[in-house]
Amino acid sequence: MTHNWFLNQDNFNFNSNVAFLKNHATPTINDQAQPVFCFSHVPKTAGTSMELILAKNYLLSEVLHVNAPDLNLQPRLLNLKKNLPKLICGHHPLHGLLYQLLPEQPIFHLTQLRDPIDRVLSYYNYVQGKKDHPLHQQSTGKSIQDFLNLNPSPELANGQAKRFSGFLHSGETDDETLFKVAADTLSQCFSLVLTTCLFDEGLLLLKKRTGLKDIYYSRHNVSKRFISRQELGEEELAMIVSSNQADIKLFNWARENCLQMIKNELSHEDINDFKTNNLKWAGLIQS
Repeated sequence: MTHNWFLNQDNFNFNSNVAFLKNHATPTINDQAQPVFCFSHVPKTAGTSMELILAKNYLLSEVLHVNAPDLNLQPRLLNLKKNLPKLICGHHPLHGLLYQLLPEQPIFHLTQLRDPIDRVLSYYNYVQGKKDHPLHQQSTGKSIQDFLNLNPSPELANGQAKRFSGFLHSGETDDETLFKVAADTLSQCFSLVLTTCLFDEGLLLLKKRTGLKDIYYSRHNVSKRFISRQELGEEELAMIVSSNQADIKLFNWARENCLQMIKNELSHEDINDFKTNNLKWAGLIQS
């Protein structure tokens, strides 16, 4: 099966996964229904912090962290343990193999989006500061404008919308189609779509749907800042905006959905209490 999968076009695999997820994504986790929890980690969206929060609510034996390239090489990773992992985290585009390896059972499917301008800057800062990153040499000594002109990664131009529409690694389409397909996919194939800018509120929404016991956190994998948003020139900002029109629409769509859920489900007291208690928790573990 996996051999045939790699011979398929990405669009075919994307449609297969969408059909699977439409039938298996479930809105909640409760005592009666214990689906597999899958966190689709979009790079540079505070996903490492989210993964650590999720993982501490499970036994070590119940968690599998694997990214798509490693799973492609070793599809049996999902079955190495006695039981299927209860929590699966990693970078997996919607045309990826992961979803074809999951059994026919409910899936709680989570992802998180980020403002595209902040995400592109974070990506640039990350590869600049990480000497073992495959793109580090291409970023060293280069301005962000030079780096963007090189276009060394699909993550830099509508990477979020492409990830959720089957175009991350192949194929081209217009911005409006990218946005519409990605938004439809997120609506129909995910249990919850959060945004980095509403991280604390998102954790409270997640807790309501999954019953997670511990959602306190401190930030992890924060990139060293070589350039901030405030330091971007007009031409540099225009480059990022121009190449991320679909991502901008998708992020705004996701943020508005989150704001509506927050309005309907959370009180100001809930949010303020969590923020206060999380600061105390973070202070304790860092002292």
